[in-house]
Amino acid sequence: MNKLLITGLLIFNSLNCFSTCIAIYVAENGHIYVAADSRRTFFFDDANGQKFETVCKIHNVGSNYFAVSGIDDSGLSKAATKALQQNANIYIAVKSFAHAMEKRYKQLMDDTRLFYPNKFPKFLKDGLASVSFFGYYCGMPNVYNIEFLCSLDKNGEVVIKYRINRIFVINVIGISRDIANAQPGDIPPVSTIDQNPELYVEALVKIEAKMHPLSVSEPIDLLELGPDGANWIRKNENVVSY
Repeated sequence: MNKLLITGLLIFNSLNCFSTCIAIYVAENGHIYVAADSRRTFFFDDANGQKFETVCKIHNVGSNYFAVSGIDDSGLSKAATKALQQNANIYIAVKSFAHAMEKRYKQLMDDTRLFYPNKFPKFLKDGLASVSFFGYYCGMPNVYNIEFLCSLDKNGEVVIKYRINRIFVINVIGISRDIANAQPGDIPPVSTIDQNPELYVEALVKIEAKMHPLSVSEPIDLLELGPDGANWIRKNENVVSY
C-alpha cells in the first residue's frame, strides 16, 4: 500500500467519528452534574449511509474527569487521558492537552485539505471539538472547557486555535445552539435546577436529541460528581470504547 493511500486512510479513520452532546451543571451545593448522549456517528461513510455506535463519553483519570464532543473523539480521549495522567492539576492538564491536539489537528486538517477537499469547509464552518475537564481542587468544583477551531490565515494556510474557559454554572458542548431556540415545553422549569439537577442536564441533552436524531441520541449517561467521589446515576455498561 503506497504512502498516499495509507495517509488518506489514517485521516479518514481519525475524522470519520464524532461525538456530541454533553451538558454540565455546577450546583449551588458544589456538586457537578453531567449528562452525555451516547451516539458516536460515522459521517464520512457516504457509500453505505450514516452509521453509528454507542459509547460512553464521560471518562475519568484518577479523581479527575473529562467529557468529549468533537471530531477525532478517540484521539481527543487518548490525549486527554495522557494529559491528566501527567498532571493532577486540571488547568495544567488542559494546557498540555491543548498543545498536543493543536499539533494533531494541524496535521489532520492539512492532510484533509489535500485528500478530502470537499470535507474541509465543514471544519472551517463548524469547528473541530469541545472537551470539558472537571474535578475538585481544595474541595471546590473545578471545571474547564476547551474548544478547538479551524481557520485560514491571509496566506491561505491552515490555522488551529483553541480557547479555554472556566465554567462556574452551566455549559453545553456540542450542538448547543438549539437549546436557546427550544420550545417552552422542551425546557424544564427553573425549579428543576435546584430540586433535580440531574434531570435538568438530561433534559438539555434530550433537546438536542429531538432536534438532531442522526447526531444525538439516547441512552443518556448521568453522573453526579462531588468532593467525596462519583455517583453514576446512569451508566450504560454495554457500550464500545473508543
